[in-house]
Amino acid sequence: MDGQRLVERAQAAIRAHPALVDAAWAAALLVLAVVSTNDPPSAAQTAPSSEPFGVALLLGATLPYAVRRKAPLAVFALSAVSVLVLAGVGYFEGATPIVALLGAYTVGARCRTRTAVLTYLALAGGLLTLFVSDPPGSFDFAGLLANLALFAVAFLVGANLTSRRTRVEALEQRAEALGREREEEARRAVSEERLRIAQELHDVVAHSMGVIAVQAGAGLHVIDADPVAAKRSLEAISGTSRSTLSEIRRLLGVLRGDDGTLAEYAPAPGAADLPALVDDVTAAGVPTTLRLSGDAADVPKGVGLTTYRVVQEALTNVLKHGGPGAAAEVTVSLSPDAVDIAVDDDGRGIDLAAEPGTGHGLLGMRERVAVYGGTLDVGPRPSGGFRVRARLPLSVDGSAAATTREVAG
Repeated sequence: MDGQRLVERAQAAIRAHPALVDAAWAAALLVLAVVSTNDPPSAAQTAPSSEPFGVALLLGATLPYAVRRKAPLAVFALSAVSVLVLAGVGYFEGATPIVALLGAYTVGARCRTRTAVLTYLALAGGLLTLFVSDPPGSFDFAGLLANLALFAVAFLVGANLTSRRTRVEALEQRAEALGREREEEARRAVSEERLRIAQELHDVVAHSMGVIAVQAGAGLHVIDADPVAAKRSLEAISGTSRSTLSEIRRLLGVLRGDDGTLAEYAPAPGAADLPALVDDVTAAGVPTTLRLSGDAADVPKGVGLTTYRVVQEALTNVLKHGGPGAAAEVTVSLSPDAVDIAVDDDGRGIDLAAEPGTGHGLLGMRERVAVYGGTLDVGPRPSGGFRVRARLPLSVDGSAAATTREVAG
């Protein structure tokens, strides 16, 4: 059990610090490249670590992996070109092709299929050029086929593992959604029952107080002339009050929560609850930073709720589609004129054409923003990942704008 907890903690630490993991990978690959190329098998080849140009090629082949999650395509291109040049000019390449295989895996895992295919074709062209040039080291036809097969496998493994992970995550999200839906149905049923009980309590109290008022008036009227009748009125008041108190205790007992306290209902979330949301997403495996400026108390409750829901949906998409190692940044500016929201991530992003089901959450965001006449802009970032931009205008007096207009997006 302790070993399992240790493994879980190690996995959580790795997910929380992906940049440090990639830096460790880059350092390990550099050591592997230097050690494996230090002893050429023939005099026709040179150890790259013995010459400045060779050292530069080794650094270019390995060190970029420190940022492989953020720029997988650029890292693989630099690494593959360095390895090809290393072999092409006569240096002993040693285990450096293995380094490029990691880059191929990363491209397959973090880029779209079309990008991965084009990258593989470009690599195949480079390998073919190396084969035709017949460099020292005898890169023969068998070596060409072997490298083409190995890199194809690396691309496919990356894509398949990511696809499998995505399917598993989608199933887990669906199961969680069904669980939440069942819980919501149960809470709704409890709320309806408590409303019925509250109405019953009102009826009990209203009826009892009416009886007590009538008996008290009658007793007061006959107390001098007929003390026995007044006594009967007092006895009726006593019995009614006791039975009513018992009924009230019973009903209030039903209305109490499981912990013995009266049931409470949390208010709707708003801009002030964004730090807790960001903490929850970070704990779920997506490191997220928040920049919140302005006073959340000055934002109308409806706008605050919409702000929270837009950020929540954007971060949910990062959890679903960002892939391993994705990180997010949330920027919310609260001003007297408008609320500006920006959510950026460096994950794989969402291909809306290939994954039409993902559009439902975005449609929900558009509808929420449209209620306040706001604008929404979503799409892939030029540097990779996905971005969400929203603006919720406020009227001059600080209230939410009442008009609805076409939403950009």
